[in-house]
Amino acid sequence: MTKGIELRNITAFCKERVPLNSLSLKVDQGTVHAIIGERRSGKSSIASLLDGNMRLMNGEIIIDRKSLMKISPQIMMHEKVGVFHQTPRIIPTLTPWENVASGHMSIGISTHRMRNEIEEKILSICEKWNLHPDLRLPVYKLNRIESTVIELARALIFSPIVLMIDEPLARFTSDEVQVLYSIITQMKGSKCSILYVASTVDEVLHIADELSIIKSGKILETQPTRSLDREDMVDLAYSFSESREELVSKNIRLLKYKKYNEEIISNLPLGMIFFDGEGNIYLSNQAALEILSINHLIGSITSDDYKATFEEHITMSGLQNSLGEDILIEIIQAMKSGKQGIWKQWPTTNGKFINIMLYPFHDNLKQLAGTILVLQDVTEEKLTREYLTRTDRASSIAQLAAGIVHEVNNPLGIISNYVELLLMRAKDNYSRERLEVIKKEIQRISSSMLSLLSFSSIDSSTLMTFDMNQVVSETFSLLEYEARRLKIALKINLPGEQTLVKMDQSRIKQVLINLILNALDACNEGGEIIVSLYKKANNTVLLQIRDNGKGIPKERISSLFTPFLSEKNSKAHAGLGLFICKQITEAHGGRIWCESQPGCTTFFIELPCEGPISPIKI
Repeated sequence: MTKGIELRNITAFCKERVPLNSLSLKVDQGTVHAIIGERRSGKSSIASLLDGNMRLMNGEIIIDRKSLMKISPQIMMHEKVGVFHQTPRIIPTLTPWENVASGHMSIGISTHRMRNEIEEKILSICEKWNLHPDLRLPVYKLNRIESTVIELARALIFSPIVLMIDEPLARFTSDEVQVLYSIITQMKGSKCSILYVASTVDEVLHIADELSIIKSGKILETQPTRSLDREDMVDLAYSFSESREELVSKNIRLLKYKKYNEEIISNLPLGMIFFDGEGNIYLSNQAALEILSINHLIGSITSDDYKATFEEHITMSGLQNSLGEDILIEIIQAMKSGKQGIWKQWPTTNGKFINIMLYPFHDNLKQLAGTILVLQDVTEEKLTREYLTRTDRASSIAQLAAGIVHEVNNPLGIISNYVELLLMRAKDNYSRERLEVIKKEIQRISSSMLSLLSFSSIDSSTLMTFDMNQVVSETFSLLEYEARRLKIALKINLPGEQTLVKMDQSRIKQVLINLILNALDACNEGGEIIVSLYKKANNTVLLQIRDNGKGIPKERISSLFTPFLSEKNSKAHAGLGLFICKQITEAHGGRIWCESQPGCTTFFIELPCEGPISPIKI
């Protein structure tokens, strides 16, 4: 018979505990024996038995080859059995040394000497946690970790032959329990027999030499841990959680629940993808397939490079193709760490916007059992919000436009009257021609002011066919002087034939002036602006305004035509110019866009043209 502790055919009762029923367990000297079981399986009853607080009805306890037929707290202390309970068992009104010495006082031993020895050992144990409690105080005046370590010291100080530790994670944090592991290793080296009630499989893997499964006060299975991995331990724990009769009955119900739950999941409007603890996709619903626009979802996550393993059809690559690699890596990292995650309005590669929610779930042993990925299609909601935002901005623009028209038209009318007077008095053709140009531009400004009140649409009955070459040339003449003043080269490149476009001439000219003025602002002295016009084979004309200014940041391109957003950062610019250009262009059935890089920005305007096409390559 080897040294250690053996519980042989133990039947024991306690009013507040699960009874032990013919329980047999053997822990050799210098080993750590872990015990796992579901709630109220009898784990803490073993701690109460070794503490001498259960009524032993049958069986025997053998400690270092000595048989005990009856037990009490005093007997178990005498046999050097130390127990650390899952719940506090310390007397708060006593000092630390009084709690530790309780039950160990012997006649003839100096109380003062014993106190000094106990307090030295208490401080030695506390120092392992970097604690320095005031041992003169009663325990209730100490903090949580100090009182917990002092209670542990009660089980350790008198050199126990047998040490029982009951679910320490209920009282220590994950960092604090690491110190306890080092103490257990030391005790193991001193030939102590250690029983350890574990809350998680990780604890067993970390310190235990053997593992026993307990249910209803009886040990069902014992195996050495060296032959088990995490999955084996979980399977072992669950395989004994139910009897055969219970399993048969519950399996029938389980199949019904499984079918019922699958029906619920398949009919949910949200996309649901279920991953197991290893990152394998094992279940998804129809909504997920429709949202992601992929046909099949079965695959697994590898631990090295976040890539998917492939089977017959699309696997994790389907998720990557739909969501993108960057977000998939974030999702996988969150899954591996067991964390929740939320990504709102994520753009998919198929043009949708989705909310992505990640929820881990755990088993009864607090191990990560899997993760649920929830997908919500919010495309319609996003588009509706954007539409309402645009509508709200358009309403604001309309109010602003009404004010601008009122403020500009009054002085414009006065200027127009003075031009008319000057025309009446003009005596030479040169002056008359220049005044006619001024009069024409005043009329264009007046027309532009009125167009602000209805920029979103153009009355087709007012459109006339004009030669785009002439419109560009006239605009060039208006801005040529300003370009020379700024010492910027303004050039035009026109086709050698007519380019007829049905248009509101003043509005198209307004677009050109706005874009060229923006280009002048972007260029430094010595810069160059080239305005080019091309006829394309698809019955359209293409106008390009290219400058060699500083360029536009890539992230700003998508919002260039948004109202009230200006690159010029000036109170003189309301951020409406490009927005109005876009509205006018689209009202003519055309489109406008921009391409930019450092040192080169080009605005493109494409408009439907009239008459026969003579394509010119760009």
